[in-house]
Amino acid sequence: MSEFANQLDNRIDDVRHRIHEARSDGDDYLVETLIDELQNLLELADRNDVDTGPIVAVITAETGAIPVIPAPEES
Repeated sequence: MSEFANQLDNRIDDVRHRIHEARSDGDDYLVETLIDELQNLLELADRNDVDTGPIVAVITAETGAIPVIPAPEES
């Protein structure tokens, strides 16, 4: 994986973490803004010939197009 693709993956992971925090806080506006940021990352990846399949799957999950199953709580 190229350094660019690796950095892109890191940014996506960060945005996903921030989305989950915003959802926990009930901040719907921030969630929508962060989903827009994910879509911008998708466009950036596409313009630079990075495989966008994983990013599309993330956006699909985060926008609710498919059910998001939360991680089980640790006891």
